[in-house]
Parts: sequence; structure tokens; C-alpha cells
Amino acid sequence: MNFSQLQCLVALVETGSFTEAAYTLDLTQSTVSHALAALESELGVTLLERNRKGVAALTPAGQKIIPRVRALLAQAEAIEQEAQALRGEVSGKLRLGTVHALYPEMLASVLMRFRALYPEIEVVLFEGTMQEVSEWLGNSVIDVGFVFHSACGIESTLITTDELCVVVPTGHRLHAENAVSPGKLRGEELIMEKAGCASQLMEMGSFEMGKARLHVRYQASDSATIVAMVREGLGITLLPRTMLPRKLEGVLALPLNPPQDVPIGLAVRQRSTASPGAQLFVQVALTWTQEQAASLRET
Repeated sequence: MNFSQLQCLVALVETGSFTEAAYTLDLTQSTVSHALAALESELGVTLLERNRKGVAALTPAGQKIIPRVRALLAQAEAIEQEAQALRGEVSGKLRLGTVHALYPEMLASVLMRFRALYPEIEVVLFEGTMQEVSEWLGNSVIDVGFVFHSACGIESTLITTDELCVVVPTGHRLHAENAVSPGKLRGEELIMEKAGCASQLMEMGSFEMGKARLHVRYQASDSATIVAMVREGLGITLLPRTMLPRKLEGVLALPLNPPQDVPIGLAVRQRSTASPGAQLFVQVALTWTQEQAASLRET
């Protein structure tokens, strides 16, 4: 068993295709196929199988092994980056997890600064829900990711805060309210993310499901779908303000009373073993947000 074989396995899992995996690794398709076959032969188990559509998918044995493979490769990458740092070099790969529609301007600005400071570090973006980002961290799919700070059981560095809003359709009984207290939402039906930290958002909004008589009626995969469902009068939702469209049509975003902040952090699997690239990205993001906050205070 060698690192090349493990890299081929991970590439196959991420792309679902021998052709795409070969392209990603700059290898021939036959090389990738032989690497997988050799790895499976050595381990004595089948790790991947092709489904009816020809897509390579993990077997039950592969699902058990892949988190350890990812963790091993991540540590190997961290070791290489540490050695390069000792030689005064900064290079390697950084896998960053982010949430759809969450702070796109901030992400773009931080990435621009990070690239300017550390051009030899290749950043690979993974987009998903908060819950997916948390799972990717735990399974070593990514090196660093945006999460709800101090939520979902993950240690993180606070980067910024957002405002939690109640989103209701135009003409809703609360549409004229300047701010909404949890008690005024008694009996309302919620539309929340299918795979997100919905319970953390509820806690941030000081909602107690039993007392407020709230329940999740529908679940959707992204914020755009959720807002569209609210517009159609299927329920209301709780979302950070930056995850809302710039132009609201058919819906209103109302602040909570008392106001509730959503703390956004950057998390790594374990600070003591995080790669230099991951640590540098957290520091660049933190410095950028601090500068933006200072600029706002001066204006």
C-alpha cells in the first residue's frame, strides 16, 4: 500500500469516474485502475464498484476505510507543509469548505488576499450546507471550513457575526412588525435546511419548540429554495441575513426582538495538527474581518 494508491482511491471517490480521477491526478486511466486493483488486492476487500450508470461508488468496506485514508493523506500533506515551512517555503494544497451564499463577498476578498500572500498554496473549494461542512471536517475531506461558531460540537475561531432574521411572505400577519419576538411566532410552521444545523439556529433565536409550538413542516436543500417556498406561503424560516437574496421579492426579512447574532467561525479538525496552510488561511480571514470592522468604526 502506498500514497499513490490512496490518492487514486480518494480521487475516484470525489469524481466518481476513472477518467476524471486520472485527469485530476495527471495520470492515465489505466494507471488509476491498476492502482485501485493493487490496493484492493493487498487489502483483500473490494473498495469501489460501478453502479448501473457507470459511476464508481464506495462499497460498505470502502465506506469504513475512506475516512482513515483521507485522514492519512491530510496528515501527509500537513507534514510536507511543515517541512517546507522549516525551509522558509509556503506551498501545498488547502481544501476549504464553505456554505452556499454565505458571505460571498467576504470569501472572494479573503481568497484574493490569501492568494496574493501565498500564491504557491492551491485552494480547492467545497460548497455545501453547514452540516456537510462539519461532516467534511470530521471525515478529513477538507482542512478548514466555515461553521456556526461554537455550534455543532466543533471548535472554531470566531471570524464575524451575522443577524438572524425571520423571513415571512408579503401579507403575512407579521409583515408590519418592526421586530419579532419568539412568542409572536407561536403556531407558525417552519421551512428549514434539510441537512443544516437547524437546531442551532433555533437556539440562537431563543426558540423553544414546545413552548412556541413551532414545528418544521418542510425541509429544503438550500436557502434559495427555502425563500421561494416562503414566498409561496408554505411557511416561514429563520436565516442569517447574508444568506438572503440582495433583492427580496415577495418576502420580508424581519429582525428578532431581542436581536440575535449568528456567530460565524472557521474550524479545523484539530488545531494542534492543522496544516500550516489551514492555520494561515484562518489568520488571513481573521485579519481581513478585523480590518473591515475597524474601517466601519472609523466611518
